[in-house]
Amino acid sequence: MLTKQQKLFLEKIRGLIRRNGVFPTVREIARATGLSSPATIHAYLGRLQARGALLKADRTWEFADKRLAEGRPPVGLVVPLVGMVPAGPALEIFESLGDEVVLPEWLAEKGGDIVAFRVQGQSMKDAYIQDNDLVLIKKTSQADPGQMVVARLQDGSITLKRLKLVHGAFILAPENPDYQPITASFQLVGKVVGVLRRYR
Repeated sequence: MLTKQQKLFLEKIRGLIRRNGVFPTVREIARATGLSSPATIHAYLGRLQARGALLKADRTWEFADKRLAEGRPPVGLVVPLVGMVPAGPALEIFESLGDEVVLPEWLAEKGGDIVAFRVQGQSMKDAYIQDNDLVLIKKTSQADPGQMVVARLQDGSITLKRLKLVHGAFILAPENPDYQPITASFQLVGKVVGVLRRYR
């Protein structure tokens, strides 16, 4: 997610591209943004590259998505990043934290009311969901046994587990032998429809 300053910086670059037809030079960016230090401008460009907004192209730069250069939104669905899972305040788990996640087209086709959580912990590591991954949740109170879900527990906390039916009763099962299944009553609030991970 870009900061407000980074968005304004990109908007200045977009204006220069519309006017000149090419990505601006550092000197042109300096005049448009009021930044006098080439080092500061290169630092901005580097941060935008790290966030996936810009690509280095020979001796110049270009937008990672050409639609962004033209001021058009990227293809896909923008969903809010609403909190951490497995634990968080029950009444605020679907309240936006201000960040957004742009989904790729194949995930945007899922439709429905989708939000993103950032994973905290290792209870689902054997399902290849790691600490700090983003899980995409379709809000629903229904899911089938075997699906990964987010559930609200009696104490108001939330957890990411696999829904299982054992001896006629639903439980929340971890995918890590170091954790115990949850057999207390719970309420489903969503099911996992995708996982996003940035490799370092």
